[in-house]
Amino acid sequence: MSEEVLIPTVFTRHKRQLRALLLEDQCWFCAHDLGRLMGLPLLEDRVTRNLDDDQHRWAWLRASHGDYEDALLLSESGVYATLIHHYHPENRCIRQWLTQHVIPTLRDLYRHDTRQPRRETLHGPTQALTVLHWQGMLWVPYRQWPDLPAPTSV
Repeated sequence: MSEEVLIPTVFTRHKRQLRALLLEDQCWFCAHDLGRLMGLPLLEDRVTRNLDDDQHRWAWLRASHGDYEDALLLSESGVYATLIHHYHPENRCIRQWLTQHVIPTLRDLYRHDTRQPRRETLHGPTQALTVLHWQGMLWVPYRQWPDLPAPTSV
């Protein structure tokens, strides 16, 4: 275990945080936070029995309150294995959120080529909106547009 303190990127889903990092070009997630999202507060204690050694590791993370904690991290494949092992239909939404939002955003944060499109999350008073910066413009996915009334003929 390294004594280096890592500063994670924090993602929020339903007012719960998920701390995530990109280490050696791989996505890693805080097991404690994932357990809270899944409704399994003791996930940290159970998960290491079901995962391979390369799917989990311990690291010092900065917590949301500024202190440092020794946290169990799960690799991307470890998270997917955990979601399958602790299957619940509601976890499908967590997987989709991770796959469509968290992982691409995390990878974009560390991309050095500024000519490529980059994802970003804009936080409003009641919800977050994922946009794409590309060619000097903001692009919004169509599925995130609010329902607009059908045009009326004149």
